[in-house]
Amino acid sequence: MKRILVFGDSNSWGYTDEDNGQRYEKRWPILLSQDLIQKGFNTEIIEDCLPGRTTNIDDPQDGIHLNGAKVLKSSLLSHSPIDLVILMLGTNDLKFRFQRTAENIADGIKELIQIVLDTNSGSGGWHDVNKSNLAVICPPTLGEKSYNPKWINFKEWEGGLEKSTELHSSFEKVCSQMGVHLIDANEFCQSSSIDPIHWSKKMHLKFSENLANIIDQKIKL
Repeated sequence: MKRILVFGDSNSWGYTDEDNGQRYEKRWPILLSQDLIQKGFNTEIIEDCLPGRTTNIDDPQDGIHLNGAKVLKSSLLSHSPIDLVILMLGTNDLKFRFQRTAENIADGIKELIQIVLDTNSGSGGWHDVNKSNLAVICPPTLGEKSYNPKWINFKEWEGGLEKSTELHSSFEKVCSQMGVHLIDANEFCQSSSIDPIHWSKKMHLKFSENLANIIDQKIKL
């Protein structure tokens, strides 16, 4: 059996553009498991996803527990052995209070990549020194509603839309430098027109189908 760890934020946790924060039972990690099984993979999906999680920065407003870099190594080791780590973070770093550029956020991703590369969480037993394979997903750009001053959360995300369009370029430089596979979610995923931070339920289905094809065709399990 191949074990896949999804390390992400609310869009992987299952927070959609409806239902007021109820966790969607058909979120993309759940669907991904089903899609990969249909493709002949014997897989187990492990979910470590938290709404509000950042790459590597403390959140003074909502809590330092949201700093992904502080918990990633623990997550890797507690869930080992892991064949593939899927890392999708960066959206919450766009919040106005953090004042981060796309390059700053990519540096956060770089730190997370280094943690995975330095951790013996791959196949085998506790004393083996194997590493997990890693794929980084650049999250989709924010929805256009985030640019509307009339949106209830506009001030929290002010300027985020422009920065989100620059993420892929910045992520690409880091992943190329680190030798890590990068997937651009913008190629098959769009943020909701209702809630510009999150996705529709239909988008979870589309995201899962496309990601399963990429894993099948391009990523070694």
